[in-house]
Amino acid sequence: MAIFSQRGQALIESIIGLSFVVIPLLIMMPFLSKITGAQHRAEQAAHYSAWERTVWKERNPDQMPSRSGLYVAKRSETELMKQIPWRFYQTDGQQITSRYQDKWDWQQNVHPLLKHQMEQDTQQATILKSTQESPNNQNELDRLTASNRGGDTPGLYGKSVEKAVDLISYTGFDLELDQYYRASVSTDLENLYLAPFDKLNLKIKGQSALLASGWNAAGPHHVKNRVRRLVLTNYMDVGVIRTAQRLVGIIPFGKELKPNRLKLGFVKPDVLPSNRLCTYGTKNCGG
Repeated sequence: MAIFSQRGQALIESIIGLSFVVIPLLIMMPFLSKITGAQHRAEQAAHYSAWERTVWKERNPDQMPSRSGLYVAKRSETELMKQIPWRFYQTDGQQITSRYQDKWDWQQNVHPLLKHQMEQDTQQATILKSTQESPNNQNELDRLTASNRGGDTPGLYGKSVEKAVDLISYTGFDLELDQYYRASVSTDLENLYLAPFDKLNLKIKGQSALLASGWNAAGPHHVKNRVRRLVLTNYMDVGVIRTAQRLVGIIPFGKELKPNRLKLGFVKPDVLPSNRLCTYGTKNCGG
């Protein structure tokens, strides 16, 4: 039986393994770490976008009174999204504020972790791909696709609440039912110049959801506007009945029926039970 020499086989196998496995992995490791950083930032941005709707509203709440001194913090979807690069994609050590005076630049301001040498014999550039044919580095949304839309609360609980509110809506009472926000932040990544990584066409996406409103009232006047519609005697507070009250109030035993005594539909949000008006620490009040 013929015996064939296999001298040098291990060297050949090592060269093949290094050329097609180890070296490409070593080249890709820095790029993979930057992809992980981009994914982490997209998820953070989505969480931030949803959470901000607990503070910044799209519009005034229902039954909001038109009075001086009342203020609702409002921001459009675009205004919220323009905050994302400054908070999650800029270099370390930069102050976070609600209003930025400087212009954003996707090449100058972006974090080094999101930069890589994308072309041979070129300097490092951002790995985030522009959404436009002609990139605009000064546009905060040039490399982001973001949405933050409110909708109905899903599930049995959401449907039950919606039906309950619809049931009493004939009184004029209403609550915001579109406060379940689904936020999404995505970005495309530039392809690396080395084959086969030049055709990856990777897309990074972060998602989050949050019930942003607890139906809190914007002060006592807003509480009054909302609650008054649920008070049954509110619908008796009309001119004819008030005139009748005045006439009955002329009679000595009918004084308590005067409009200034018997206030139909009266709501006073700041009234507390008498047992809550005591001085804490005294007798019968925690003492």
